[in-house]
Amino acid sequence: MTQLYDNWSRLLAEIVTPEGRVDYLRLAERREILDRVIADFAAISPDAMPAAFTGEEDHLAYWLNAYNAFTLHAIMDEYPITSVWKTRDGQFFQRRRHLAGGRAVSLDDIEHAILRSRFAEPRIHFAINCGSNGCPPIRPAAFQAEGLRDTLRTATQQFLASEWNCRIDYATRRIYVSRIFKMYAEDFAGVSGTSAEYRLGVLRFVAEHTGVAFTCIADFEVVYNTYDWGLNDSRRVPRLGPILFHESVEHFAEADGGLRELYLYEGNFCNRTCAWCTINGSPKGTYHPYRGAVLDQAVATVAADGNLKFYGGEPTLHADDVIDAIGYVRRRGFSGLISIYSNGVKAAALIRILESDPRSEAVLNYSIYHGRDAEPLADHAKAQLENWAAAHPGRLFQGYKVLFHAGSGTAMAYDRDREAGYHGIATGCVRCFPVLTTAGKFRACPFAAEIDSPHYDLGRVGSDPGQVFENYRHFRKWADDTLDPAARARGVSSCEMCHQHLAELPVPDYAR
Repeated sequence: MTQLYDNWSRLLAEIVTPEGRVDYLRLAERREILDRVIADFAAISPDAMPAAFTGEEDHLAYWLNAYNAFTLHAIMDEYPITSVWKTRDGQFFQRRRHLAGGRAVSLDDIEHAILRSRFAEPRIHFAINCGSNGCPPIRPAAFQAEGLRDTLRTATQQFLASEWNCRIDYATRRIYVSRIFKMYAEDFAGVSGTSAEYRLGVLRFVAEHTGVAFTCIADFEVVYNTYDWGLNDSRRVPRLGPILFHESVEHFAEADGGLRELYLYEGNFCNRTCAWCTINGSPKGTYHPYRGAVLDQAVATVAADGNLKFYGGEPTLHADDVIDAIGYVRRRGFSGLISIYSNGVKAAALIRILESDPRSEAVLNYSIYHGRDAEPLADHAKAQLENWAAAHPGRLFQGYKVLFHAGSGTAMAYDRDREAGYHGIATGCVRCFPVLTTAGKFRACPFAAEIDSPHYDLGRVGSDPGQVFENYRHFRKWADDTLDPAARARGVSSCEMCHQHLAELPVPDYAR
């Protein structure tokens, strides 16, 4: 099927730079060739004409090429854009806009339902390119079935050769790798299932493709770099600002024996009153200090190398208490990441918290940082935070722009690009990790920290950590089987269902 890719290879040779980026202005001038490429893929595919694709490599090459071609075509439909997340409908990866052998497919269909599901080949992640700077360099020629596995190995080695994608720090015993390895951890670790096994799978994969002995890095901490979603446009200089978008470090793994992440909630006392606040924060809110018993329970419940998130309210209003609490959990053996969720108004206090612990980070509220649907940060506070962030890379981030129909924002109408569905998150339960309130109660969802209902009750100070984890697993199943279907039936988001129609939902078995 090599002739199928003749137009595609010709186009790539003209538009891909030596660095593997795309000259989109030149691509616009060659739109006729791109349209011809899309027509080629629309006419034939392994599913539509299996006799024309005789081996697995033929199938794999087709779908790798189709993904990359469809991505460029989708970008050109809306160019100029600065990121694939800034398209008209927010459904860049979900919309079925292309035909493959007569069948309508989305980029997500190709990546997840075809490439990841049909082929046991993790190196696909270093061959497909979603149009972002964080992606692997795009190849200046089509993938061919002959020698494809060697091509994929070379692409992987090229990707890992970049310091931004893989850097081993022997002094601190850490390895910094692309967040691609976190996004698709199970692809690198097989079906083993636990977070610890995923980590080892990533390390084995890196060792195999860099020539570093696995035994030299087997006990290294894995740090996942921030992903650059800026468009891979050769005419734009990649620019990662000092305050970057925050992506969660931990994910729930079904086979884990305990929580990898836990929120610590001090109450909803806040120096802002935002109309969309998920926990009704305001200067009239409550604050419960960090007690030793609560912090001991947190340390016993979350993985020692996991993520503790200080959450309110506004933690900087009690900066000394937060600093003391961080010191306390460190002395009790917690070695993982500390995250502070803050509005940034008290910039000096937030910086003081961060400087008290080198394994800490802060996440600023998107709306307040950008002054959208909220009173913006004062210029002096914003400048102070940005200057500190520039001097301390990877420590200060901005949160996501989505607003949820919870707390004060339950019944609010949001702009389309603030809705979860616009960004492909859909409207079901987000399934955040649980929260332990400083009043001593576990809640299944940080948005439900102020809802006193058995639906979210996972335990309290003194509860067995294993039982708390099991209760959370049951909560997730309840969300799958009861909460999300009930919300869909009502035509509301699951957050709205919880905050407006909770009485209609049966209490989960574990909470009865």
